[in-house]
Amino acid sequence: MSRTLLASALLVACALPAGAQTTYSTSRDTLRFRETTQLRMTMTTPQGDIPMSMEHRATVAVVRAPGDSARAWFDSLSILSSGPQGEQRPATDSAINAPIRFSLDARGRVSNVVAPKWPASLQGMADPSHHFDDYFLRLPAQPLRVGLAWSDTMTITDSTAERFTRWVRRTDYRVERDTTVGTTPALVVRTKQNVSATVAAPVPNQGMRSEAHLTGDSDGFFVFSPKTGRLIGRRAEGKLEGPVKITGAMGEMQMNQSITVTSTMDAVK
Repeated sequence: MSRTLLASALLVACALPAGAQTTYSTSRDTLRFRETTQLRMTMTTPQGDIPMSMEHRATVAVVRAPGDSARAWFDSLSILSSGPQGEQRPATDSAINAPIRFSLDARGRVSNVVAPKWPASLQGMADPSHHFDDYFLRLPAQPLRVGLAWSDTMTITDSTAERFTRWVRRTDYRVERDTTVGTTPALVVRTKQNVSATVAAPVPNQGMRSEAHLTGDSDGFFVFSPKTGRLIGRRAEGKLEGPVKITGAMGEMQMNQSITVTSTMDAVK
C-alpha cells in the first residue's frame, strides 16, 4: 500500500466512531450504582382486595475481571415490605459483600450467574441470582447515534424441584437525544418493554403453592456514555397483571394479581 493510501486509511479510521460506542468499558475500576425499586401489589380475592408493597434500596458494586467475567456485591441493602401481617424489615447483614459472579459481554448481556444463597428471611423479597438479568443497556452492533433504533428479546428459565420461573422480555430501544452528566457526554436511550412471566413456587411459611401468569408493559430510559463505555443511570415504570392459582390442603383458590413497579438507578460518583 502506498504511503498516500495508508495515510488516507488512517484518516478514515480516525473519523469512524470509537469502539466504546458499541461496547462496555473493560476497565477494572469498581463501579457503584445507587438504586431504589418500589413495588405496589394488589391481590384480588373472592373476599376482596389485599394491598401489599415492597421497597428495595441498595448500593451495588460491579467490577470487571479478565475476559467477560464480572463480580458484584451489595455495599448496602434495605428492604421494607408491608401487607396483611404488617411491616417487615428483614435483616440484610448476610447479604452485604456476598459475591455474585457472572459473565458480562461487551454489549451488556449477563449470563452464567453464580449467586450466594441468602437466608430464609430474605427469600421471596430479594433474589441475587436474577438481580442483573435486565440491569445493563443491551447495546446494538451499530455505533450509537441519535435516532438509532433496535430491539432485543431475552428469555430466562429456571427450574428446580420446588420452583419454576420463566421470564420473557421484549424491548425496543431508541436513542432519543444527547445529554451531559456532569462533564461527561452521554446519550438518552428510550425503552419500551413487554414482559411475560410464569412463576410457580411454594408460598413462604404457608404450606401452599402458587402459580402466576403475568403480562405487562413498561416505559423508561437508560443514560449511557459512549465516550467512557459506562452506564450512568436508568429509570423505568411498568405494570404486570394476571391470574394466580393457590393450591393447598384446603383446596384451590383463583385470584388476580396486579403489580406496579418503579425503579431508579444512578452511578455513584
